[in-house]
Amino acid sequence: MTPDINLSHLTPATRTVPASVFGEHLAGERDCLGYQVETLPAFARTRIPVLNPCHFFNEAHYRTLGAWWNLARREPIYVSGPSGSGKTSTAMQFCARLGIPVVSVTARARMDRRELLGHWALHGGETRWIDGPALLAWKHGWTLLINEFSAAPADMWVSCNDILEGLPLDNGATGELVVPHPMTRVIVTDNTRGHSSEIDEGFFGRQIQDRSVIDRFWHMRMEGLGEAEEASLLAATADQDWLAEFEPEVLDRLFKALARLGADSRAAAQAQAIGFESRAVPLSFRVLSRMRNMMLDAARMPAASDDDPLRRIIRTSLTEALDSTAREAAETLAVTAIGNLIHEMRVSRARMVLKNATGSALKAASV
Repeated sequence: MTPDINLSHLTPATRTVPASVFGEHLAGERDCLGYQVETLPAFARTRIPVLNPCHFFNEAHYRTLGAWWNLARREPIYVSGPSGSGKTSTAMQFCARLGIPVVSVTARARMDRRELLGHWALHGGETRWIDGPALLAWKHGWTLLINEFSAAPADMWVSCNDILEGLPLDNGATGELVVPHPMTRVIVTDNTRGHSSEIDEGFFGRQIQDRSVIDRFWHMRMEGLGEAEEASLLAATADQDWLAEFEPEVLDRLFKALARLGADSRAAAQAQAIGFESRAVPLSFRVLSRMRNMMLDAARMPAASDDDPLRRIIRTSLTEALDSTAREAAETLAVTAIGNLIHEMRVSRARMVLKNATGSALKAASV
């Protein structure tokens, strides 16, 4: 299923990675080309992202990534979406499954093209050239991952057309002309789509990008997980030792309630502008994970008469960073979705403690 390409000259060796590696639900999708990890030099293997077996690839995103990986060759892909939607983690986990080393950089307002190429440095008493992210990717067949793309000024990326088009890189500092390795790829991630600053969505310090730059990309938009997918991921990534202290039914309700809270917050946020004077903010998976951990911890602690654990948890997780209107909107959503679940979790844990103690006593009596 992988397009034909002459890779006989490549070292390290390549392999065909079946789509099922990205999830059994993708078994019928196209395969991708990756590295035989054992043939990579040691310094390259350290650049392969750590595999997260819980990461979920939905069908649409995998189809886009798979098609781009196999067909684009020299064109980069622009992955956009709100904070916490999984842009960077999806890119990293895609490369992890392919055994592809990644060199990453985060764009910033005063970024210069030379930062991507490298710099001179004093080493052992002599000045040596140190390859930057782009040259490393070009020479070794790695993926160059650029995060927060629109944080850099538009003219910065106009000056990087050779990088965005996968052309040979002329290193004027050393006189070296670096031809891109056939496995080299470029992924950029951003909260905005690049065509506008999208200040009304709460992303400040971003730059409108030149249309000629945006035209050079494949594009993939990520809005976050679906509600059922998010509930499953909250369950899969939780501390399993803690989960063993609660009844499965109450845990299922916890994960579903948090996923419902996330979905409700995103729906509310899409209905109106989001900024410093916002009325609603979308809760990312990152925030929901914090809430899950804090709720599990709260349910393991004795209840305090003057404590409102849910309000404390949502405030610590996010809303203390918001203005009063947005804070109240988010906390109201949380109270509606979560209800009295922390108390029920405490009761559930007490039943589990009693059940385990009774079982241990019966077992001891039978010996």
